[in-house]
Amino acid sequence: MYDILGRQEYGKPVTHADYNLLAKAIEIAHSLKDNQLKAELYALFAQLNLGKPSNFLLYNLKAVELQRKIGFQHFSFVHNRFFNISYALFHTKDYKESISFGRECLTFKNVDVKKWDPRVYLFQLDMIGASYLKLGKCDSSIYFYQQIIDTLTKKPDPSPAFQKLWLGIARGNIGHAFIMQGKEAQGLPLVKEQLNVGIENKMLNNAAIAQNILAEVDFKHYNYELANSKWKSALRYAIKGNDENEQISALKGIAESYLYLRQPDSAQVYNNRYQKLKEKQTAEINASKLDRLSSQMAFDNLQGNYDETNNKLSREKLLRNFILIGIILLTIIAILIYSRASIRANYRQEEQLRKQKETEKQMLEAREQVIAFSKNILEKDRLIYSLNKALKSHATDAEEKNISTTLLNYVLVTDREWEKFKEMVSNAYPGFFVRLESLITHINPAEERLASLICLQLSDRQMASMLGISKESVTRSKRRLKQRIAIPEGQTLEEYICSLNSVYG
Repeated sequence: MYDILGRQEYGKPVTHADYNLLAKAIEIAHSLKDNQLKAELYALFAQLNLGKPSNFLLYNLKAVELQRKIGFQHFSFVHNRFFNISYALFHTKDYKESISFGRECLTFKNVDVKKWDPRVYLFQLDMIGASYLKLGKCDSSIYFYQQIIDTLTKKPDPSPAFQKLWLGIARGNIGHAFIMQGKEAQGLPLVKEQLNVGIENKMLNNAAIAQNILAEVDFKHYNYELANSKWKSALRYAIKGNDENEQISALKGIAESYLYLRQPDSAQVYNNRYQKLKEKQTAEINASKLDRLSSQMAFDNLQGNYDETNNKLSREKLLRNFILIGIILLTIIAILIYSRASIRANYRQEEQLRKQKETEKQMLEAREQVIAFSKNILEKDRLIYSLNKALKSHATDAEEKNISTTLLNYVLVTDREWEKFKEMVSNAYPGFFVRLESLITHINPAEERLASLICLQLSDRQMASMLGISKESVTRSKRRLKQRIAIPEGQTLEEYICSLNSVYG
C-alpha cells in the first residue's frame, strides 16, 4: 500500500500490477480483521479508480461505511469520499441520492485545513445546486449557488481566472433558476455573464449550458430563427467541451425549432442525431447501473470468501442475490420498454413530418389551380372585350347599345364555378375566408366574391365582367366593402385584402 502511495506522490503511473497488489493487500486486511486498514485500502482503491468504472462508486461507499463505524476523526480527507459518491450518482442522474451524500460532504468544512480541500467544497456546492436545478427546486438551487459566491467573496481563490470562472458559473445557474421561476429580467443578464466567462476561459461546456438556456428563452417567445442559431452555437460549444448532456439539449432544440420554421427535412436530420445520442447515453447509464449491481454481487462474494460463513449468512446472501437478479431483469425490461417507446416516438414524428409535407403539397397544387382558373377567366374576358369591339365597329347606334347591354349582362363565372373557385382558394390559403368573416360581420356572397377577385389583382373592368355588373358598380361595391373593414393606416383596400393570404399562406 505504501509503495503505491509513494509512487503516486512522485507522479509515477499506476499499472494493472498495482491493482493486483491492492487486491492482495485487501485480502490480508480481511484475514487480519482490521477494519481501519480495510477502510484505508478501500479509499485508496477508489481514489486510484482501478478496475471497472463501477468500482469507483462501490469502493467509495464501502470506505465510507467502515470509516463511519470507526469514526471519521481517524481519517484524512473524508469529504473526498462523499464528494466522489455524490459525483458518481449525479452522472447516473440519481440526483436525490447525490444531494444526500453531497450535503454530508459539506459537514466536514470546519475540520483541520490540512484535511480539507477548499475547491472540493466549491465543486460540491455546484453539484448540489445543479441537482436541485434538475429536480426543479429553484430556491434550494439558488441557496447553494449563492454560497459559492459568498465563499469566494469572503476568501478569494489564489487564481484570478478560477475566481472569475466560478463566480460566473454560480451567477449563471442562479440566473437559470430565476428564468425557471419566470423572472427572466433578473435571470438573463446572469446567464449571459456565464456564457461570456465560459468563452473567455475556454470552458466551453459552461458556455454550452448558458447558450442552451438563452435559446430556450427565445424559443418560448416564438423567436424560432434566433433560438435555432443559439442552439447550433451551443451544440458547437458542447462538442468542443465534450459535454454529452448539453449536446442532447441542443440537438433537441434545433430539431424542434426547425419544425416550427417549416423545414421538416432539417428537423428530421437533427432529431435523428438527438435520438441516437439520447439512446446511447441512456444505454450507458443503464449499463453503468447494471455493472454497479454486478460489482456489488462480486464484492459480496469476495467478502464471503474472506469471512467465515454459516447457514444464516448463506441464506441472506442467496436472498440478496435473487433480489439483485430481479433488479437486473427489471432493468433489462425497462431498457426494452424504453427502446420500444423510442421507436414509437420516432414513428410518430416521421408520420407528422409526412403529413406536413403532404399538406404543403396539396396547398401548392391548390394555388396552381387558382392561378390557372384566374388565367382562364382573364382569357374569356379578353375574348368578350375583342368581340364587343369588333361588333361595335359594324353596328348602328341602336345595335351598338344592344350589344353593350347584352355583353355587360353576360356573366363570365357561374354560381357553380364560384363555389368551385371558393373551394380552391380555401385549399390554397387555409383560413382566408375565416379571417375575412371575422373582419366583416354577416358577410354576404357578393362581398366574398369581390374580396376573392381583389386578391387576383384584376382591374375594375375585369371584375365587372366576371361579376356581370358595370365598372361603376364595382367601384361602388369596393367603396362599401372598405367602409365595413377597419383598414390599418397607410394601406389600401387591395393591399389589406391581399395580406390575408400571407397570414394563412
